[in-house]
Amino acid sequence: MPLIQFLTLRGFAVFVPNARGSSGYGLAYTKRVDRDWGGQDRLDHVHAMTRVLPKDRRLDVGRAAVVGRSYGGYMTLTLAGRHPGLWKASCDMFGPYDLVSFIDRLPKTWLGGLASPMLVIQGRNDPRVVAAESEDLVRELRAMGKDLELLVFENEGHDVLKYENRVRCYDAIVDFFTKLLVP
Repeated sequence: MPLIQFLTLRGFAVFVPNARGSSGYGLAYTKRVDRDWGGQDRLDHVHAMTRVLPKDRRLDVGRAAVVGRSYGGYMTLTLAGRHPGLWKASCDMFGPYDLVSFIDRLPKTWLGGLASPMLVIQGRNDPRVVAAESEDLVRELRAMGKDLELLVFENEGHDVLKYENRVRCYDAIVDFFTKLLVP
C-alpha cells in the first residue's frame, strides 16, 4: 500500500492490524464481521491501542491517528467516534457513513463523541460510497461543532487512483497528521 510506505518515509510509525474481517486468513476469518460491523473488529483495534502498542517503548500512543479506506473508513469513523480518547487525529477515506443508504443512519452518539480533528477524503464519482455520504458526515458533525476537513476528488471513484490526485491526497494526509501529531 503506497500510503503506508509514504507515511513511514515521512517518519510515522504505522500499525496495520489484521482485525477480524481482514482478508488473508481465509473466508471464515473474513466473514467474522458479517452482522457485526464495528463490533469485535473494532475491539481488536482498541485492544491493540490499549494493551499491545503501549508496550513498545518506541511508540507514543498519545499521538496516535487512525486512517482507513472503504470499510476501513467506516472503521475509522467508528473508532474516532466511539473511542475518541485514543486518537489525536483521524482520516476517513470514502468510508460509508449511512449504513441504510449504503441499511438507518449510524447512531448520532457513535460519532457525536468525536473529539479530534478528522480529514475526510472522497471521490465525487464513487458508485459504492456516494459523495453525499462524506458531505453529510462533514455537514452534520460541523453543525455539532466538530473539526472536520473535506477533500473531494472530482475525477475519482471509490479510490484515489490518478497519480496527481494520489500525490495531493497523500500530501494532504501527511500534512494533516504532521500538524496534529508531530511535537
